Amino acid sequence: MGELIFKGIKVEEIDLTNKLEGQVQLDISQRASFNVKYTNDNLHCAANLTIDMMEKNAPMDFNFKLSATAFLDCEEGMDKREIHKKAYDEIYPHVRALITTILVNAGLPPVVIPKVKMDDSNIKIAGEGESDNNQYYS
Repeated sequence: MGELIFKGIKVEEIDLTNKLEGQVQLDISQRASFNVKYTNDNLHCAANLTIDMMEKNAPMDFNFKLSATAFLDCEEGMDKREIHKKAYDEIYPHVRALITTILVNAGLPPVVIPKVKMDDSNIKIAGEGESDNNQYYS
């Protein structure tokens, strides 16, 4: 078991459309994607989490997307599956706080995104099995 060292986070994309009028109750659908890319020496990685939300009944009136990347140092010899899970645990609270803050400051109710448990069967490592189109990790 190794440790990751958090070096910082960068928000790469924020997109908000809010054309809702008056008091409405939101019924939000959410999608998320997460991937990790490594330097050639596998000692540094960039973990990207993208959250995409929209109102189920009026997706053109309310939608929100945030994409952020955390930069981390990895201990030598760490298992990539372990890095994937730890990187997710590291970036998730930052993205969750950003989303809540942005939406509240935009005059919307506080939306707290649920944490999805990382399932080993969904982790794909480049080089295992078929080609992953130059993705290091997804």
